[in-house]
Amino acid sequence: MANDVSYGLTTQEVNLRIQNGQVNKVKKNTSRSYKTIFFSNIFTFFNIVNTMLFFLVFLTGSYQNGLFVFVVLSNVVINLFQEIRAKRTLDKLALIKVSTAQVYRDNRLQTISINQLVIDDYLFLENGDQIPTDARIFEGTLEVNESLLTGEADSVYKEKNAELFSGSFVTSGSAVCQVIRVGEDNYIQKITKEAKTIKKKTYLIQGGLNKIIKWVSMLLIPLCSLLFLKQYFFSHATVDYAILHTVAAAVGMFPEGLFLLTSVTLTISAVYLARKKVLVQELNCIDALARVDVLCLDKTGTITEGKMTVEEMVSFESEEAVHEIMGNMMTYLPDKNPTAVALREFFSAKNTFESMAVTPFSSERKFSTVTFKEQGTYYLGAASFLFLHGHEELLSQERSYAEEGYRVIVLGHSSTAFENNQLPEDMTAVALFLLSDTIRENAKEILSYFDNQEVQCKIISGDDPVTVSQIAKRVDLPGADAYVDVSAISSKEELKTAVEKYQIFGRVSPQQKKEMIILLKELGHTVAMTGDGVNDVLALKEADCSIAMASGVDAARQTSNLVLLENQFEAMPAVMDEGRRVINNITRSGSLVLVQVLYSILITMGTLLIGSVYPFEPIQLTIINACFVGIPTFFLNLEADFNKVRVKFLEEIFTKAFPPACTIALGTLLIINIGHFLGSSGQALALMCMIFTAWNYRVVQKKIYPPVNNYRTAIFLCTQFVFFAALIAGKEIFNIGAATFINLVLLVALLNYTAFFQRIFEGLTSKIHKYLLLRGKDLQK
Repeated sequence: MANDVSYGLTTQEVNLRIQNGQVNKVKKNTSRSYKTIFFSNIFTFFNIVNTMLFFLVFLTGSYQNGLFVFVVLSNVVINLFQEIRAKRTLDKLALIKVSTAQVYRDNRLQTISINQLVIDDYLFLENGDQIPTDARIFEGTLEVNESLLTGEADSVYKEKNAELFSGSFVTSGSAVCQVIRVGEDNYIQKITKEAKTIKKKTYLIQGGLNKIIKWVSMLLIPLCSLLFLKQYFFSHATVDYAILHTVAAAVGMFPEGLFLLTSVTLTISAVYLARKKVLVQELNCIDALARVDVLCLDKTGTITEGKMTVEEMVSFESEEAVHEIMGNMMTYLPDKNPTAVALREFFSAKNTFESMAVTPFSSERKFSTVTFKEQGTYYLGAASFLFLHGHEELLSQERSYAEEGYRVIVLGHSSTAFENNQLPEDMTAVALFLLSDTIRENAKEILSYFDNQEVQCKIISGDDPVTVSQIAKRVDLPGADAYVDVSAISSKEELKTAVEKYQIFGRVSPQQKKEMIILLKELGHTVAMTGDGVNDVLALKEADCSIAMASGVDAARQTSNLVLLENQFEAMPAVMDEGRRVINNITRSGSLVLVQVLYSILITMGTLLIGSVYPFEPIQLTIINACFVGIPTFFLNLEADFNKVRVKFLEEIFTKAFPPACTIALGTLLIINIGHFLGSSGQALALMCMIFTAWNYRVVQKKIYPPVNNYRTAIFLCTQFVFFAALIAGKEIFNIGAATFINLVLLVALLNYTAFFQRIFEGLTSKIHKYLLLRGKDLQK
């Protein structure tokens, strides 16, 4: 097309449209600002309360009792790092990779930035261009690949007045196109806007922690206020003493150890997955992996590699002749679609024929042609389009191969040239080429693994459902014979029935993919989704855990929780195993952490009713938690445990933590009250309470972590040694003193009854649990 033309906007018309805001710019305020991120992570109820508690400890001058604040600071740093990384990822989201476009202005062709395009501009597009904004063809024809938008692999033929969507690629032809939408009005931006929005998801562990904080928040202020008043006014303790012991109660009620343990464990898991070339963009998604029971797969880029392979050639002439014909055709044809690429890889390029005319492939014609001097014209395309009448045997053969899952291409020949879009009557078949989607290596074994793990795999694709079904059969996917054409489904109820019953879905639009994920979640499933195109973005955003291929578009990668950096679908089993390892280990360690929360609440209540002072100082709780919870669980969380998650996080940790917490609360209250009656010193009673608490932790450790191997035994022995060494060497730091003979007798008596107390409270916990289940009040709610 000529550079100088009579159409196109003038500079004055362009400036008027810019003034009216009709320019191809997109607002960039699509993620939270750094100010908002810092504010929301620092000024939380959790942090404010702990800061106030630290300030109170600071006022007493007992600085060693403020060590708990380092746990809070560590948790803030980890969460800030996670959110800032998410922000930077989202800010880099850019679906359109081209930066310039050719446009007609002032009667000549110019090259400008795509951000300067305005409504009614006339674009010039040709083979290889990415369409920068929605437009309509004004002059010429194009072949357009819209697979990133629709999921359909075949190019679409576009002629005059046909609409073009930003993000598509031109695979052949050239055309002048008039811009019809710009900026946020573009089709692609409607998808991008939702993709760029940070969407908070509630995960199993995170949801459990939030519930604990909610319960503690309702109890902490009234209980601690009453505790301070009781100790200062009724027990006549000093202000500093009352403050320290009240702070200890408050610190004990807050599960900051579980927050830190969870953050550290998830971070270590992310590092492990990084070594497997899996990028974790949201730490909490790892716990969703453990519970996944439905995995939705986009065919292209996940099960298949997104390219075609020539599997077989059925020749009706000599194979040497066919190779020479095809080699010459591949030299002259400009086609770049997946079929043409596969044929080029199979046939070596040759230049032994002289080309007279070339007709590129068109999705409307379904064939391409090359006319050679003295050789006639060769046709390459679908048999059903090239051989319309009188070739029943050939067409039957094509259908037979198609039913086996092949894409069948026929090489035809005519002695006459291709003219006026009319097929010649003397067409003869030279060869058939059987092509198939290239299946990823180990795809069959990976899908078998998921089947054995009771994870349903559903293929959701924009392609023809018959094609998708055949591919599913090749990887032995259960239910591959039955499929659904989602484009024919009109009601939500019909779609809901289909997603529960079938595994293969074709002709699925981006919005329908999202709806299918939502429906699966409504049916009680935990859903993971893999994808690589713009058509997958909405569904990826909605899934409990989203996984993108690195070769996909930026939107899919940056929307997803996980990115397979080397497009390695075979990493999926390791990814799921890691999720299960994390959730199983944190569930066990969470039980130990919750023991402190519960016994702190119970001891505070007990002190208000029958006691005189709270038995612990913050530093005493710090050493107990470090040696019996923090350090051992940190190392034990590295253990392999790939069993399917069958328990509810909050319910599981509560039922395991409640009995030892009640035992500790009862024992320490008895020690304090009997000790005061006998005239024992506060330091001696503190030592007895610490030893009694440590003993109970050791009992519950054996139940949660049976010493079945030397690794566990060594960890527990080392941490116990550190605890008792700290008590001996740090009497002044921990404010403890030597116990009398009567104290020791009382302690030994209580230790002997520890197992008895725990059995009683285990029975009580079991009855409470059964009662709530019968009433339909699941502890998880």
